[in-house]
Amino acid sequence: MKIKCFEPHLTQEDADSLSRFLSNRELAFGSMVTDFEKRYTLFAKKQHNIAVSSASAAAWIVFAFLREKHGICNVYTPSLTFSSPVWAAAKHGHNIIFVDVDDNLLFDSEDYRERRAPSGTNVVMPMLYGGVSTIPNLDLVGDEIVVVDSAHCIAPKLEYDYAFFSFHPVKPVCMSQGGLIATDHTDFAMYAMRYRNFGRENIGDSYDIVQDGFKFYMTNLNAALGLGQLERCVFNALKRKKNFVHLKNNVNAEFVDHDSDSSFYLATIKLLTESQDSATVRKRLKEKEVQATFHYPPLHKMTAFREFTVDNLSNTEKLQSKILNIPIHQNLTLEQIEYVVESLEDILDETKAA
Repeated sequence: MKIKCFEPHLTQEDADSLSRFLSNRELAFGSMVTDFEKRYTLFAKKQHNIAVSSASAAAWIVFAFLREKHGICNVYTPSLTFSSPVWAAAKHGHNIIFVDVDDNLLFDSEDYRERRAPSGTNVVMPMLYGGVSTIPNLDLVGDEIVVVDSAHCIAPKLEYDYAFFSFHPVKPVCMSQGGLIATDHTDFAMYAMRYRNFGRENIGDSYDIVQDGFKFYMTNLNAALGLGQLERCVFNALKRKKNFVHLKNNVNAEFVDHDSDSSFYLATIKLLTESQDSATVRKRLKEKEVQATFHYPPLHKMTAFREFTVDNLSNTEKLQSKILNIPIHQNLTLEQIEYVVESLEDILDETKAA
């Protein structure tokens, strides 16, 4: 019984959207991208939604704009996060300050306040890990620029200046590749819309290059898939929530909490017994044909980010080898969920006793 942690899910809505895509013959940037941007306002609830080619591209545009507008910023972010947003900030010359996480693997505001620079423009970049929609104890000074990594969450509830989203085959909104930036800042929206298309400004049937830019636009094909997915993403999140609750109620382990508006992208266990570690449990689950994953190796230990290394990330150090993500996606059957529960319980009992 092969059970994967992530599994794409295409629906009849996807097929209908693809039929529309094929019939309108707009193969690159087109009207379905605009439709997708308008539809996503229901989830991001911001004035401007700018669809792009990936979440990595979205982060690149955000930090390019912040460098142009504010100069070099201090960017505070967890080390337990995906590399490309941090890489984008670093490549634009910003100063990276790694912040510890709390017990729920989320941005630790108290640690941030201790590390906060006395001067300069401060940018806070928390990650909504596992699909949670907010950070309950997010306590900021009030003058920060907040950039949210919402790669796991489709509808963040915390206050932010810019949020970027990720869409690909195993994300809550499934398409071959895509991203989106949500904001209320009109000056950024104009910058981003040009930046994603080589910095162009249309003039009649020609154009002028008015700023730096790349081919970062979302294609009409991906927008077609996204429109189909948006019809079902709330329903799919409810199915994942049901699977998460069943797992949590039947496995004797400590789970990372989700809030009511979470997309339930991942079910995460913290292995806090001394004899347990993520690599061992994942190996044992693989032998039972259950795919488990880890997120993420800490960036402050990575070669590319050594210049930004900081001390005293105590929770990050404690939890980085104890995180285990278990399958809860919407394609799992009850039989498969029960098999995951049984397999996980057996392995956790064995490793606790080791």
